[in-house]
Amino acid sequence: MTRNLPIGPDGRYEYPRRTAAELRAIYARNPCPEVRELLWEIHRLRILLVRANQLQKAYDCGCHASHMQILDKFRAEIQGEPCIEEREAWEREFFGPPQQSVYTRNKNRRD
Repeated sequence: MTRNLPIGPDGRYEYPRRTAAELRAIYARNPCPEVRELLWEIHRLRILLVRANQLQKAYDCGCHASHMQILDKFRAEIQGEPCIEEREAWEREFFGPPQQSVYTRNKNRRD
């Protein structure tokens, strides 16, 4: 069974990464409601990547307060994302309910 995935032999996607200008050009060539809706979704996801990059930079500079502030914002932004909810539902179906490690159980135990 062959898989029609856009992944090359090196494991990377074969499709080029698109700039904002290239995405606008795609809409200019095909200005239909469906393309516009897809481009808004791409825009929203690009904002999440910018936030993830901001988080990475704050983490690298060693400023814990900034890092935590950006992390809280990032967590709020990804809350309720369909792709995360779909993945978590698949994991629950495939692996069953999440289980706590023995270490965490012992750490949280109150004697």
